[in-house]
Amino acid sequence: MKTQFTSPLLLLTLFSLFTSLQLLAQSSEDKGPVYSDLISFYQEISNTHSNALLLEEGTTDSGKPLHLFLLQKEPIQSSQSLEQLRKNKLVIFINNGIHPGESCGIDASRIWMDDLVANPKSIPEGILIAIIPVYNIGGLLQQRIQTRANQNGPEFQGFRGNAQNLDLNRDFIKSDAKNTASFQSIFRRLEPELFIDTHTSNGADYQYVMTLISTQHNKLAPPLAKLLNDKFEPALYAEMKSRNFEMIPYVNVHGEVPNEGYSAFLETPRYASGYTSLFHNLGFITEAHMLKSYSERVASTLAFLESFLKKASEFKSQIILAIEESREWEISQKYLPIRWEIDSSISRTLDFKGYEYKYIQSELGQYKRLKYLSDKPETFPVSFYPDYKAIDSIILPSYYILPAAFHEVVSRLRNSGVEMSPLKNDSTIEVISTYFREEQFSPQLYEGRLYIKDFKSEERLQERKFYRGDWIISTSSNPRFFLASTLEPQAIDSYLRWGFFSIIFQQKEYFSSYVFEDTAMELLENQPELKLQFEEWKAENSEALNNPYLVLDFIYKHSPYYELEHKRYPVAKIK
Repeated sequence: MKTQFTSPLLLLTLFSLFTSLQLLAQSSEDKGPVYSDLISFYQEISNTHSNALLLEEGTTDSGKPLHLFLLQKEPIQSSQSLEQLRKNKLVIFINNGIHPGESCGIDASRIWMDDLVANPKSIPEGILIAIIPVYNIGGLLQQRIQTRANQNGPEFQGFRGNAQNLDLNRDFIKSDAKNTASFQSIFRRLEPELFIDTHTSNGADYQYVMTLISTQHNKLAPPLAKLLNDKFEPALYAEMKSRNFEMIPYVNVHGEVPNEGYSAFLETPRYASGYTSLFHNLGFITEAHMLKSYSERVASTLAFLESFLKKASEFKSQIILAIEESREWEISQKYLPIRWEIDSSISRTLDFKGYEYKYIQSELGQYKRLKYLSDKPETFPVSFYPDYKAIDSIILPSYYILPAAFHEVVSRLRNSGVEMSPLKNDSTIEVISTYFREEQFSPQLYEGRLYIKDFKSEERLQERKFYRGDWIISTSSNPRFFLASTLEPQAIDSYLRWGFFSIIFQQKEYFSSYVFEDTAMELLENQPELKLQFEEWKAENSEALNNPYLVLDFIYKHSPYYELEHKRYPVAKIK
Protein backbone atom coordinates (compact mmCIF):
# COMPACT_ATOMS: atom_id res chain seq x y z
CA MET A 1 0.00 0.00 0.00
CA LYS A 2 1.47 3.32 -1.06
CA THR A 3 1.58 6.28 1.32
CA GLN A 4 0.24 9.41 -0.33
CA PHE A 5 1.93 12.72 0.44
CA THR A 6 0.18 16.04 -0.06
CA SER A 7 2.64 18.89 -0.60
CA PRO A 8 2.29 22.16 1.38
CA LEU A 9 1.96 24.04 -1.93
CA LEU A 10 -0.99 21.87 -2.98
CA LEU A 11 -2.61 22.36 0.43
CA LEU A 12 -2.18 26.10 0.08
CA THR A 13 -3.73 26.03 -3.40
CA LEU A 14 -6.68 23.97 -2.14
CA PHE A 15 -7.12 26.34 0.79
CA SER A 16 -7.07 29.36 -1.54
CA LEU A 17 -9.72 27.69 -3.72
CA PHE A 18 -11.87 26.96 -0.67
CA THR A 19 -11.46 30.53 0.54
CA SER A 20 -12.52 31.90 -2.85
CA LEU A 21 -15.64 29.71 -2.86
CA GLN A 22 -16.40 30.80 0.69
CA LEU A 23 -16.02 34.44 -0.36
CA LEU A 24 -18.41 34.03 -3.25
CA ALA A 25 -21.04 32.72 -0.88
CA GLN A 26 -20.54 35.19 1.94
CA SER A 27 -20.22 38.39 -0.11
CA SER A 28 -23.42 37.64 -2.06
CA GLU A 29 -21.26 37.82 -5.20
CA ASP A 30 -21.52 41.53 -5.89
CA LYS A 31 -24.39 42.90 -3.81
CA GLY A 32 -22.29 44.96 -1.39
CA PRO A 33 -22.61 45.35 2.39
CA VAL A 34 -25.79 46.52 4.12
CA TYR A 35 -25.27 48.69 7.23
CA SER A 36 -27.83 47.02 9.50
CA ASP A 37 -26.63 43.53 8.57
CA LEU A 38 -23.03 44.55 9.15
CA ILE A 39 -23.62 45.83 12.68
CA SER A 40 -25.81 42.83 13.52
CA PHE A 41 -23.00 40.53 12.41
CA TYR A 42 -20.45 42.12 14.76
CA GLN A 43 -22.99 42.32 17.58
CA GLU A 44 -23.68 38.59 17.27
CA ILE A 45 -19.97 37.77 17.56
CA SER A 46 -19.69 40.11 20.54
CA ASN A 47 -22.63 38.39 22.24
CA THR A 48 -21.36 34.86 21.67
CA HIS A 49 -17.58 35.08 22.10
CA SER A 50 -15.86 36.17 25.31
CA ASN A 51 -12.78 37.42 23.44
CA ALA A 52 -14.76 39.83 21.24
CA LEU A 53 -16.50 43.10 22.01
CA LEU A 54 -18.48 45.61 19.95
CA LEU A 55 -18.45 49.16 21.29
CA GLU A 56 -20.05 52.47 20.38
CA GLU A 57 -17.24 55.03 20.45
CA GLY A 58 -18.53 58.50 19.68
CA THR A 59 -20.93 59.64 17.02
CA THR A 60 -20.89 60.48 13.30
CA ASP A 61 -22.41 63.16 11.10
CA SER A 62 -25.12 60.67 10.17
CA GLY A 63 -26.36 60.69 13.79
CA LYS A 64 -25.47 57.02 14.15
CA PRO A 65 -22.72 55.87 16.52
CA LEU A 66 -19.25 54.94 15.33
CA HIS A 67 -18.75 51.26 16.15
CA LEU A 68 -15.45 49.71 17.16
CA PHE A 69 -15.00 45.93 17.21
CA LEU A 70 -12.27 44.36 19.35
CA LEU A 71 -10.83 40.86 19.19
CA GLN A 72 -7.97 39.22 21.04
CA LYS A 73 -6.96 35.75 22.21
CA GLU A 74 -7.80 36.45 25.86
CA PRO A 75 -11.32 37.16 27.22
CA ILE A 76 -12.42 40.80 27.20
CA GLN A 77 -14.26 42.37 30.10
CA SER A 78 -16.85 44.92 29.00
CA SER A 79 -15.76 47.14 31.88
CA GLN A 80 -12.21 47.45 30.51
CA SER A 81 -11.28 50.78 28.93
CA LEU A 82 -9.44 50.97 25.64
CA GLU A 83 -6.36 52.09 27.55
CA GLN A 84 -6.56 48.98 29.75
CA LEU A 85 -7.20 46.63 26.84
CA ARG A 86 -4.24 47.88 24.84
CA LYS A 87 -1.77 47.59 27.73
CA ASN A 88 1.18 45.28 26.97
CA LYS A 89 -0.18 44.46 23.52
CA LEU A 90 0.56 45.21 19.91
CA VAL A 91 -2.52 46.94 18.50
CA ILE A 92 -3.61 46.58 14.87
CA PHE A 93 -6.21 49.22 14.00
CA ILE A 94 -8.25 48.72 10.81
CA ASN A 95 -10.50 51.35 9.28
CA ASN A 96 -13.08 50.29 6.67
CA GLY A 97 -15.42 52.21 4.43
CA ILE A 98 -13.94 55.69 4.61
CA HIS A 99 -15.14 55.65 0.99
CA PRO A 100 -18.01 53.17 1.33
CA GLY A 101 -18.28 52.58 -2.40
CA GLU A 102 -14.89 50.93 -1.93
CA SER A 103 -16.39 48.22 0.25
CA CYS A 104 -14.02 45.28 -0.25
CA GLY A 105 -12.43 45.95 3.15
CA ILE A 106 -15.82 45.97 4.85
CA ASP A 107 -16.64 42.50 3.52
CA ALA A 108 -13.10 41.14 3.90
CA SER A 109 -12.97 42.15 7.57
CA ARG A 110 -16.30 40.46 8.21
CA ILE A 111 -15.11 37.20 6.63
CA TRP A 112 -11.80 37.47 8.50
CA MET A 113 -13.46 37.94 11.88
CA ASP A 114 -15.85 35.06 11.22
CA ASP A 115 -12.85 32.82 10.50
CA LEU A 116 -10.81 33.98 13.52
CA VAL A 117 -13.56 33.43 16.07
CA ALA A 118 -14.21 30.00 14.56
CA ASN A 119 -10.50 29.20 14.92
CA PRO A 120 -9.38 30.97 18.12
CA LYS A 121 -5.99 29.22 18.08
CA SER A 122 -5.12 31.28 14.99
CA ILE A 123 -5.26 34.51 17.03
CA PRO A 124 -1.71 35.36 18.20
CA GLU A 125 -1.12 36.14 21.85
CA GLY A 126 -0.40 39.72 22.83
CA ILE A 127 -2.18 41.27 19.85
CA LEU A 128 -5.37 43.33 19.95
CA ILE A 129 -7.26 43.71 16.68
CA ALA A 130 -9.46 46.81 16.53
CA ILE A 131 -11.81 47.30 13.56
CA ILE A 132 -14.11 50.11 12.57
CA PRO A 133 -16.70 48.09 10.55
CA VAL A 134 -17.67 51.14 8.50
CA TYR A 135 -16.35 54.64 9.10
CA ASN A 136 -18.41 56.69 6.64
CA ILE A 137 -21.84 55.53 7.74
CA GLY A 138 -23.63 58.39 6.01
CA GLY A 139 -22.05 57.41 2.70
CA LEU A 140 -22.99 53.74 3.12
CA LEU A 141 -26.58 54.67 3.93
CA GLN A 142 -26.72 56.42 0.53
CA GLN A 143 -25.85 53.11 -1.11
CA ARG A 144 -27.35 52.70 -4.55
CA ILE A 145 -26.59 51.27 -7.96
CA GLN A 146 -23.84 52.90 -10.00
CA THR A 147 -22.33 55.59 -7.78
CA ARG A 148 -18.85 54.69 -9.07
CA ALA A 149 -18.67 54.89 -12.84
CA ASN A 150 -15.17 53.37 -13.11
CA GLN A 151 -15.61 50.42 -10.76
CA ASN A 152 -16.51 46.78 -11.45
CA GLY A 153 -19.15 46.11 -8.78
CA PRO A 154 -20.52 45.48 -6.29
CA GLU A 155 -24.08 46.03 -7.47
CA PHE A 156 -24.90 48.43 -4.61
CA GLN A 157 -22.23 51.03 -3.88
CA GLY A 158 -21.93 53.56 -1.11
CA PHE A 159 -21.28 57.24 -1.77
CA ARG A 160 -17.89 58.91 -1.31
CA GLY A 161 -19.18 61.90 0.64
CA ASN A 162 -20.38 61.51 4.22
CA ALA A 163 -23.60 62.92 5.68
CA GLN A 164 -22.05 66.43 5.45
CA ASN A 165 -20.81 65.59 1.94
CA LEU A 166 -17.22 65.64 3.20
CA ASP A 167 -14.52 63.35 1.89
CA LEU A 168 -13.42 61.92 5.22
CA ASN A 169 -10.02 60.98 3.82
CA ARG A 170 -9.18 64.67 3.55
CA ASP A 171 -10.42 65.54 7.04
CA PHE A 172 -7.90 64.16 9.54
CA ILE A 173 -6.32 67.51 10.36
CA LYS A 174 -9.20 69.93 9.85
CA SER A 175 -11.60 67.48 11.56
CA ASP A 176 -14.83 69.06 10.33
CA ALA A 177 -16.77 65.79 10.70
CA LYS A 178 -17.97 64.20 13.90
CA ASN A 179 -16.65 60.94 12.43
CA THR A 180 -13.13 62.38 12.53
CA ALA A 181 -13.39 63.54 16.12
CA SER A 182 -14.58 60.07 17.13
CA PHE A 183 -11.74 58.44 15.18
CA GLN A 184 -9.15 60.68 16.83
CA SER A 185 -10.50 59.85 20.27
CA ILE A 186 -10.30 56.12 19.53
CA PHE A 187 -6.81 56.46 18.09
CA ARG A 188 -5.55 58.46 21.06
CA ARG A 189 -6.79 55.89 23.57
CA LEU A 190 -5.80 52.80 21.60
CA GLU A 191 -2.32 54.11 20.66
CA PRO A 192 -2.04 51.50 17.89
CA GLU A 193 1.33 50.54 16.54
CA LEU A 194 -0.11 49.48 13.18
CA PHE A 195 -2.89 50.94 11.05
CA ILE A 196 -4.67 49.77 7.88
CA ASP A 197 -7.14 51.80 5.82
CA THR A 198 -8.91 49.72 3.14
CA HIS A 199 -9.65 51.21 -0.30
CA THR A 200 -10.26 50.48 -3.98
CA SER A 201 -7.86 52.00 -6.52
CA ASN A 202 -8.33 54.12 -9.62
CA GLY A 203 -6.12 55.56 -12.34
CA ALA A 204 -4.74 52.83 -14.64
CA ASP A 205 -5.20 49.20 -15.69
CA TYR A 206 -2.78 46.38 -14.88
CA GLN A 207 -2.71 42.72 -13.86
CA TYR A 208 -2.41 43.12 -10.07
CA VAL A 209 -5.49 42.78 -7.87
CA MET A 210 -3.86 44.51 -4.88
CA THR A 211 -1.62 47.56 -4.70
CA LEU A 212 -0.31 49.10 -1.51
CA ILE A 213 0.49 52.51 -0.05
CA SER A 214 2.87 52.26 2.87
CA THR A 215 3.51 55.23 5.12
CA GLN A 216 6.06 57.38 3.27
CA HIS A 217 9.23 56.25 5.02
CA ASN A 218 10.98 59.60 4.62
CA LYS A 219 8.43 61.12 7.00
CA LEU A 220 9.12 58.53 9.70
CA ALA A 221 11.73 58.55 12.43
CA PRO A 222 14.81 56.55 11.31
CA PRO A 223 14.22 53.46 13.52
CA LEU A 224 10.71 52.95 12.11
CA ALA A 225 11.74 53.82 8.56
CA LYS A 226 14.52 51.22 8.67
CA LEU A 227 12.22 48.51 10.02
CA LEU A 228 9.59 49.32 7.40
CA ASN A 229 12.01 49.41 4.45
CA ASP A 230 14.33 46.57 5.36
CA LYS A 231 12.01 44.02 6.95
CA PHE A 232 8.29 44.57 7.46
CA GLU A 233 7.25 45.84 4.04
CA PRO A 234 9.32 43.24 2.10
CA ALA A 235 7.83 40.51 4.32
CA LEU A 236 4.30 41.68 3.47
CA TYR A 237 5.04 41.64 -0.25
CA ALA A 238 6.57 38.16 -0.03
CA GLU A 239 3.67 36.79 1.99
CA MET A 240 1.08 38.17 -0.42
CA LYS A 241 2.95 36.67 -3.35
CA SER A 242 2.92 33.29 -1.62
CA ARG A 243 -0.87 33.62 -1.40
CA ASN A 244 -1.15 34.23 -5.16
CA PHE A 245 -1.85 37.95 -4.73
CA GLU A 246 1.39 39.54 -5.83
CA MET A 247 1.40 43.25 -4.97
CA ILE A 248 2.94 46.36 -6.48
CA PRO A 249 3.29 49.83 -4.89
CA TYR A 250 0.15 51.88 -5.50
CA VAL A 251 0.09 52.89 -9.16
CA ASN A 252 0.13 56.64 -8.66
CA VAL A 253 -0.88 57.66 -12.19
CA HIS A 254 -4.16 59.18 -13.33
CA GLY A 255 -5.25 59.40 -16.96
CA GLU A 256 -1.84 58.22 -18.16
CA VAL A 257 -0.08 54.88 -18.52
CA PRO A 258 2.39 53.64 -15.89
CA ASN A 259 5.00 52.67 -18.51
CA GLU A 260 6.92 55.92 -18.13
CA GLY A 261 7.33 55.38 -14.39
CA TYR A 262 5.64 56.77 -11.31
CA SER A 263 6.34 57.96 -7.77
CA ALA A 264 5.22 56.79 -4.37
CA PHE A 265 2.10 58.47 -3.01
CA LEU A 266 2.79 61.14 -0.38
CA GLU A 267 0.07 60.89 2.26
CA THR A 268 0.17 64.20 4.08
CA PRO A 269 -1.60 64.56 7.45
CA ARG A 270 -4.98 65.27 5.86
CA TYR A 271 -5.10 61.55 4.95
CA ALA A 272 -5.68 58.71 7.41
CA SER A 273 -2.21 57.16 7.36
CA GLY A 274 -0.60 60.60 7.09
CA TYR A 275 -2.32 61.54 10.35
CA THR A 276 -1.51 58.30 12.18
CA SER A 277 2.17 58.43 11.18
CA LEU A 278 2.55 61.70 13.12
CA PHE A 279 2.38 59.54 16.25
CA HIS A 280 4.99 56.95 15.20
CA ASN A 281 2.53 54.51 13.72
CA LEU A 282 3.16 52.29 10.69
CA GLY A 283 0.22 52.92 8.37
CA PHE A 284 -0.87 51.07 5.23
CA ILE A 285 -3.55 51.75 2.65
CA THR A 286 -4.75 48.76 0.65
CA GLU A 287 -5.86 49.65 -2.87
CA ALA A 288 -7.66 46.73 -4.54
CA HIS A 289 -7.91 47.24 -8.30
CA MET A 290 -11.28 48.68 -9.32
CA LEU A 291 -11.53 46.70 -12.59
CA LYS A 292 -11.09 43.26 -11.04
CA SER A 293 -14.22 41.40 -9.95
CA TYR A 294 -15.61 42.26 -6.54
CA SER A 295 -14.96 38.73 -5.24
CA GLU A 296 -11.29 39.03 -6.31
CA ARG A 297 -10.98 42.40 -4.56
CA VAL A 298 -12.49 41.03 -1.36
CA ALA A 299 -10.25 37.95 -1.56
CA SER A 300 -7.10 40.05 -2.03
CA THR A 301 -8.00 42.33 0.89
CA LEU A 302 -8.70 39.30 3.06
CA ALA A 303 -5.34 37.82 2.07
CA PHE A 304 -3.66 41.09 3.06
CA LEU A 305 -5.35 41.16 6.47
CA GLU A 306 -4.32 37.58 7.13
CA SER A 307 -0.77 38.27 5.93
CA PHE A 308 -0.60 41.40 8.04
CA LEU A 309 -1.61 39.62 11.24
CA LYS A 310 0.96 36.90 10.60
CA LYS A 311 3.79 39.35 10.00
CA ALA A 312 2.75 41.65 12.83
CA SER A 313 3.03 38.71 15.20
CA GLU A 314 6.44 37.75 13.83
CA PHE A 315 7.80 41.31 14.06
CA LYS A 316 5.95 42.25 17.25
CA SER A 317 8.96 42.90 19.49
CA GLN A 318 10.87 44.71 16.72
CA ILE A 319 7.91 47.02 16.00
CA ILE A 320 7.46 47.94 19.65
CA LEU A 321 11.19 48.60 20.06
CA ALA A 322 11.36 50.71 16.88
CA ILE A 323 8.47 52.87 18.09
CA GLU A 324 10.12 53.40 21.47
CA GLU A 325 13.37 54.39 19.76
CA SER A 326 11.48 56.69 17.38
CA ARG A 327 9.88 58.57 20.26
CA GLU A 328 13.30 59.06 21.84
CA TRP A 329 14.68 60.23 18.49
CA GLU A 330 11.86 62.75 18.08
CA ILE A 331 12.58 64.35 21.45
CA SER A 332 16.26 64.72 20.60
CA GLN A 333 15.73 66.43 17.23
CA LYS A 334 16.41 70.13 16.80
CA TYR A 335 14.84 70.32 13.32
CA LEU A 336 11.60 68.68 12.21
CA PRO A 337 10.58 68.47 8.53
CA ILE A 338 7.17 69.86 7.56
CA ARG A 339 7.11 69.75 3.72
CA TRP A 340 8.47 67.33 1.12
CA GLU A 341 8.89 66.86 -2.60
CA ILE A 342 9.74 63.85 -4.75
CA ASP A 343 13.43 62.95 -4.83
CA SER A 344 13.93 62.22 -8.53
CA SER A 345 17.56 61.23 -7.99
CA ILE A 346 16.53 57.93 -6.38
CA SER A 347 14.67 55.24 -8.29
CA ARG A 348 14.38 51.49 -8.62
CA THR A 349 13.09 49.34 -11.43
CA LEU A 350 9.89 47.35 -11.07
CA ASP A 351 9.05 44.38 -13.27
CA PHE A 352 5.58 45.71 -13.89
CA LYS A 353 2.80 43.35 -14.93
CA GLY A 354 0.57 45.47 -17.10
CA TYR A 355 -1.18 45.33 -20.44
CA GLU A 356 -0.50 46.50 -23.92
CA TYR A 357 -2.30 49.71 -24.77
CA LYS A 358 -3.01 51.98 -27.67
CA TYR A 359 -4.69 55.29 -28.42
CA ILE A 360 -7.67 54.97 -30.71
CA GLN A 361 -10.01 57.48 -32.26
CA SER A 362 -12.93 58.31 -30.01
CA GLU A 363 -16.40 57.86 -31.41
CA LEU A 364 -17.64 60.70 -29.20
CA GLY A 365 -15.35 63.53 -30.24
CA GLN A 366 -12.31 64.60 -32.21
CA TYR A 367 -9.69 63.11 -29.94
CA LYS A 368 -7.77 59.91 -29.25
CA ARG A 369 -8.72 57.82 -26.23
CA LEU A 370 -6.57 55.47 -24.15
CA LYS A 371 -7.48 51.80 -24.54
CA TYR A 372 -5.86 49.04 -22.47
CA LEU A 373 -5.76 45.63 -24.14
CA SER A 374 -6.58 43.40 -21.18
CA ASP A 375 -6.32 40.31 -23.37
CA LYS A 376 -2.65 41.11 -24.02
CA PRO A 377 -0.78 41.03 -20.70
CA GLU A 378 2.88 41.93 -20.69
CA THR A 379 5.67 42.48 -18.18
CA PHE A 380 7.95 45.47 -18.66
CA PRO A 381 10.43 47.53 -16.60
CA VAL A 382 9.07 50.65 -14.89
CA SER A 383 11.00 53.27 -12.95
CA PHE A 384 9.57 53.73 -9.47
CA TYR A 385 10.52 56.74 -7.31
CA PRO A 386 10.02 55.73 -3.66
CA ASP A 387 11.68 58.65 -1.88
CA TYR A 388 10.74 62.17 -0.88
CA LYS A 389 13.07 64.84 0.48
CA ALA A 390 12.31 67.53 3.01
CA ILE A 391 12.16 70.99 1.47
CA ASP A 392 11.23 72.83 4.66
CA SER A 393 12.15 72.16 8.28
CA ILE A 394 11.52 74.12 11.45
CA ILE A 395 12.96 74.45 14.92
CA LEU A 396 10.21 73.91 17.44
CA PRO A 397 9.98 76.54 20.18
CA SER A 398 9.87 75.57 23.82
CA TYR A 399 6.24 76.71 23.99
CA TYR A 400 3.38 77.85 21.81
CA ILE A 401 0.74 80.26 23.13
CA LEU A 402 -2.72 79.81 21.64
CA PRO A 403 -5.43 82.39 22.39
CA ALA A 404 -8.48 80.68 23.87
CA ALA A 405 -10.72 82.52 21.41
CA PHE A 406 -9.70 80.03 18.72
CA HIS A 407 -11.72 77.29 20.36
CA GLU A 408 -12.02 75.20 17.19
CA VAL A 409 -8.26 74.73 17.22
CA VAL A 410 -8.24 74.09 20.97
CA SER A 411 -10.77 71.27 20.65
CA ARG A 412 -8.88 69.65 17.77
CA LEU A 413 -5.58 69.74 19.61
CA ARG A 414 -7.15 68.21 22.68
CA ASN A 415 -8.85 65.50 20.70
CA SER A 416 -5.49 64.41 19.32
CA GLY A 417 -3.99 64.19 22.78
CA VAL A 418 -2.22 67.55 23.09
CA GLU A 419 -1.93 68.70 26.71
CA MET A 420 -2.29 72.41 27.39
CA SER A 421 -2.06 74.60 30.49
CA PRO A 422 -4.19 77.74 30.89
CA LEU A 423 -2.63 81.08 31.76
CA LYS A 424 -3.59 81.92 35.33
CA ASN A 425 -3.43 85.70 34.90
CA ASP A 426 -3.53 88.35 32.21
CA SER A 427 0.10 88.79 31.15
CA THR A 428 2.35 90.70 28.78
CA ILE A 429 4.86 88.25 27.35
CA GLU A 430 7.79 88.65 25.00
CA VAL A 431 7.14 86.26 22.13
CA ILE A 432 8.01 85.55 18.53
CA SER A 433 5.13 86.56 16.25
CA THR A 434 4.72 85.59 12.61
CA TYR A 435 3.36 88.10 10.09
CA PHE A 436 2.14 87.16 6.60
CA ARG A 437 2.04 88.89 3.24
CA GLU A 438 1.27 87.97 -0.36
CA GLU A 439 -1.08 85.21 0.75
CA GLN A 440 -2.71 83.17 -2.02
CA PHE A 441 -5.99 81.38 -1.41
CA SER A 442 -7.26 78.54 -3.56
CA PRO A 443 -9.63 79.92 -6.23
CA GLN A 444 -12.40 77.55 -5.14
CA LEU A 445 -13.52 75.64 -2.07
CA TYR A 446 -11.75 72.41 -1.27
CA GLU A 447 -13.66 70.13 1.11
CA GLY A 448 -15.69 73.09 2.31
CA ARG A 449 -12.71 75.37 3.01
CA LEU A 450 -10.59 77.96 1.21
CA TYR A 451 -7.15 76.44 1.46
CA ILE A 452 -4.18 78.83 1.60
CA LYS A 453 -1.79 77.70 -1.12
CA ASP A 454 1.10 80.05 -0.49
CA PHE A 455 2.30 83.06 1.47
CA LYS A 456 5.42 84.87 2.58
CA SER A 457 6.15 85.41 6.24
CA GLU A 458 8.51 87.05 8.68
CA GLU A 459 9.05 86.64 12.41
CA ARG A 460 9.20 89.55 14.85
CA LEU A 461 10.17 89.62 18.50
CA GLN A 462 7.55 91.64 20.34
CA GLU A 463 5.63 92.01 23.57
CA ARG A 464 2.04 90.84 23.34
CA LYS A 465 -0.88 90.74 25.71
CA PHE A 466 -2.32 87.37 26.59
CA TYR A 467 -5.17 86.71 28.92
CA ARG A 468 -6.23 84.38 31.64
CA GLY A 469 -7.43 81.17 29.99
CA ASP A 470 -5.16 81.40 26.95
CA TRP A 471 -3.29 78.16 26.41
CA ILE A 472 0.38 77.36 26.93
CA ILE A 473 1.52 74.31 24.92
CA SER A 474 4.80 72.68 25.81
CA THR A 475 6.67 70.99 22.97
CA SER A 476 8.66 68.76 25.32
CA SER A 477 5.64 66.85 26.65
CA ASN A 478 3.49 66.64 23.52
CA PRO A 479 3.62 64.86 20.12
CA ARG A 480 6.15 67.07 18.37
CA PHE A 481 5.52 65.91 14.81
CA PHE A 482 1.83 66.63 15.28
CA LEU A 483 2.48 70.10 16.69
CA ALA A 484 4.87 70.93 13.86
CA SER A 485 2.35 69.71 11.27
CA THR A 486 -0.55 71.73 12.65
CA LEU A 487 0.77 74.85 14.39
CA GLU A 488 3.68 75.71 12.11
CA PRO A 489 2.02 77.80 9.36
CA GLN A 490 4.30 76.55 6.56
CA ALA A 491 3.36 72.90 7.12
CA ILE A 492 1.39 71.50 4.19
CA ASP A 493 -1.70 70.74 6.31
CA SER A 494 -1.35 73.34 9.05
CA TYR A 495 -4.38 74.81 10.74
CA LEU A 496 -3.51 78.12 9.10
CA ARG A 497 -3.62 76.61 5.60
CA TRP A 498 -6.98 74.97 6.32
CA GLY A 499 -8.50 78.33 7.24
CA PHE A 500 -8.82 78.21 11.01
CA PHE A 501 -7.08 81.58 11.31
CA SER A 502 -8.14 83.19 8.01
CA ILE A 503 -9.97 85.97 9.85
CA ILE A 504 -6.58 87.64 10.46
CA PHE A 505 -6.32 88.44 6.75
CA GLN A 506 -9.30 90.79 6.99
CA GLN A 507 -8.37 94.27 8.14
CA LYS A 508 -10.76 95.72 10.74
CA GLU A 509 -9.81 99.41 11.06
CA TYR A 510 -9.37 101.84 8.14
CA PHE A 511 -8.84 105.55 7.45
CA SER A 512 -10.89 108.20 5.70
CA SER A 513 -8.71 109.92 3.12
CA TYR A 514 -9.99 113.44 3.72
CA VAL A 515 -9.15 113.16 7.42
CA PHE A 516 -5.99 111.09 7.27
CA GLU A 517 -4.26 113.37 4.72
CA ASP A 518 -3.58 115.91 7.49
CA THR A 519 -2.67 113.18 9.97
CA ALA A 520 -0.21 111.69 7.48
CA MET A 521 1.53 115.06 7.07
CA GLU A 522 1.93 115.32 10.84
CA LEU A 523 3.29 111.77 11.07
CA LEU A 524 5.94 112.45 8.40
CA GLU A 525 6.96 115.68 10.09
CA ASN A 526 7.29 114.13 13.55
CA GLN A 527 8.75 110.72 12.58
CA PRO A 528 11.96 111.01 10.52
CA GLU A 529 12.26 107.24 10.17
CA LEU A 530 8.78 107.01 8.69
CA LYS A 531 9.58 109.92 6.34
CA LEU A 532 12.69 108.05 5.13
CA GLN A 533 10.68 104.88 4.52
CA PHE A 534 8.10 106.89 2.60
CA GLU A 535 10.73 108.52 0.39
CA GLU A 536 12.21 105.11 -0.41
CA TRP A 537 8.76 103.77 -1.23
CA LYS A 538 8.03 106.70 -3.55
CA ALA A 539 11.29 106.12 -5.41
CA GLU A 540 10.38 102.47 -6.00
CA ASN A 541 6.67 103.06 -6.74
CA SER A 542 6.47 106.24 -8.77
CA GLU A 543 3.44 104.95 -10.68
CA ALA A 544 1.51 104.70 -7.40
CA LEU A 545 1.84 108.40 -6.60
CA ASN A 546 -1.21 109.16 -8.75
CA ASN A 547 -3.33 107.02 -6.47
CA PRO A 548 -4.18 108.84 -3.21
CA TYR A 549 -5.33 105.65 -1.50
CA LEU A 550 -2.03 103.85 -2.13
CA VAL A 551 -0.02 106.82 -0.87
CA LEU A 552 -2.04 107.18 2.32
CA ASP A 553 -2.25 103.42 2.81
CA PHE A 554 1.54 103.10 2.91
CA ILE A 555 1.78 105.79 5.58
CA TYR A 556 -1.16 104.35 7.51
CA LYS A 557 0.29 100.83 7.57
CA HIS A 558 3.61 102.14 8.84
CA SER A 559 2.03 104.28 11.54
CA PRO A 560 0.89 103.54 15.13
CA TYR A 561 -2.72 103.62 13.90
CA TYR A 562 -2.36 100.40 11.94
CA GLU A 563 -3.65 97.37 13.83
CA LEU A 564 -0.97 94.96 15.01
CA GLU A 565 -3.39 92.07 14.61
CA HIS A 566 -3.74 92.35 10.83
CA LYS A 567 -2.03 89.35 9.19
CA ARG A 568 -0.42 88.40 12.49
CA TYR A 569 -0.56 84.70 13.31
CA PRO A 570 -2.48 84.35 16.58
CA VAL A 571 -0.25 81.50 17.76
CA ALA A 572 2.93 82.89 19.32
CA LYS A 573 6.20 81.17 20.17
CA ILE A 574 8.44 81.28 23.22
CA LYS A 575 12.00 80.11 22.59
